[in-house]
Amino acid sequence: MKKFVLFFALAIASLITFGQKGYTDFDTVANVLVKTKIAHANSKDNNSPLELSLYFQNIGTTEVIVRYEIFIVADDDKRHSGKKEIKVKPGQKQAGKISNLAYELIGTNIHDYESGAKQWYFTILEVKDAATGEVIATSSKTDEE
Repeated sequence: MKKFVLFFALAIASLITFGQKGYTDFDTVANVLVKTKIAHANSKDNNSPLELSLYFQNIGTTEVIVRYEIFIVADDDKRHSGKKEIKVKPGQKQAGKISNLAYELIGTNIHDYESGAKQWYFTILEVKDAATGEVIATSSKTDEE
């Protein structure tokens, strides 16, 4: 039984560690690290749709709510996430598909986003105190819609 528990714990730890690779720093807003990653939905298939994954880590001491909205623009196609909120406890990380923080991008070519031919951006990115609902800080790296 001890071997099974140890194996299970190691499997979970490796999945969590592996799943966070490839994220790039975006901003730090009120003790919340914000990272992003663009990758294929199926990492073994370069023709699979692209996804934008978000990563929020609360390095502060109080529970917060991250409020955001993402726009995705390519040619004449424009999509948005709608306004979303996610609670992040002190020390907690919320990331990718497991936390429902992955959004399908338009197309299958990562270079289109790296070159700016296709774009995604936050229109809202703010951190609120979970207890009071008061906005603590807003990112300066947002574009108005």
